[in-house]
Amino acid sequence: MMVHVPAYQDPGGTTRILRTTAAGAGLLFLAGLFLAPREAWSGYLMGFMLYVELALAGAFFLAILSLASARWATALRRIPEAMAGALPVGGLLGLVLLAGIHTLYEWAHPSVVAADPLLAGKAAYLNVGFFVLRLIAFFGLWILLSRRMVKASREQDTGDGRVGTRRMLRAAVCFVPVFAITFSLASVDWLKSLEPHWFSTIYGLITLSSLGSAGLAACLILAIHLRRGPLRTIIRDEHLDDLGKIGIGFALFWGYIWYCQYMLVWYTDMPEETPYYAIRSQGGWRILSHVNVAVNWAIPFFALMPRVVRRSSRYLLQIAYLMLAGQAINLFMLVGPSQMGAQPHLTLFGIAPVVGAVALFFLIVLRGLGAAPLVPGGDPHLSESLNYH
Repeated sequence: MMVHVPAYQDPGGTTRILRTTAAGAGLLFLAGLFLAPREAWSGYLMGFMLYVELALAGAFFLAILSLASARWATALRRIPEAMAGALPVGGLLGLVLLAGIHTLYEWAHPSVVAADPLLAGKAAYLNVGFFVLRLIAFFGLWILLSRRMVKASREQDTGDGRVGTRRMLRAAVCFVPVFAITFSLASVDWLKSLEPHWFSTIYGLITLSSLGSAGLAACLILAIHLRRGPLRTIIRDEHLDDLGKIGIGFALFWGYIWYCQYMLVWYTDMPEETPYYAIRSQGGWRILSHVNVAVNWAIPFFALMPRVVRRSSRYLLQIAYLMLAGQAINLFMLVGPSQMGAQPHLTLFGIAPVVGAVALFFLIVLRGLGAAPLVPGGDPHLSESLNYH
């Protein structure tokens, strides 16, 4: 079924605003390297991780939709495709992160490792050379496999749609297990190793739940943005309703995983685990912990329950912005205590990289939306998505 829709064009200077925001944040980060390097690199790590989660969420959603044969989402598929297209820039941001290894990670200092038996025992894995190699390998695999999925999807527009669908399914089958393993390892490398004396066997699920919530928020923002523009006759209330239901699921998943880890640490009371929550249960971190749970679980979970909210672009957009901000707070809780100590403090040098990373992500995605027809007209299931009830 061929559907002709206008090509994506920036309706009101959105890309100009995003470009200016990203450039300004980059300049503040550079200034921070000289004025407050630890705060600047901490903010950069949070921004980098949020950017990667958003981009990887696009590839992950694309794979899951293909594996589940989710025909209702066919008309929306260009959104996760464009999100996945931001991964190469994420790889470049990862290379920049390498310059901050010695500021962020204590295991990167040989003198510290030599004086610490626990770190010495982990040195075969936690060392600078292997860290760099893994980072390059992660992005290489993610970019390669996500491009295979996008290529198969785009082939539907020029060839036999059924053939493209089968190729996309095979690419999705390859992507999901590789993603599950590599993203778990990347989370340990980039975030958990900030506190290398702490042990956790559930950390990969914690960051996966964050990826799902942040990615769903980005999808909602982009879908509503397109619905107000070239896809106003394509994206229906039913599509928004289903995206809202998925948002309920991700909010519940995040809250469940957060509670599972906290409960396990609390009742086992093991000395290698409790310090992680001890610092997060005092002072300003305690307040932020409650805010974190409220913004990432309670508010979106209950706010998305009413059907009228899930079918309202205005309400959904507000909740999506809240969910995205919530994941920034969550990353601050994961990174901040290891860098700031007993009391949290926010500075412009720490906030700017996070804001800049989000602006850069949406800038790249909006440009990616113009690289192909906004609706995959060659997909044999498009008619079901367009007439979805």
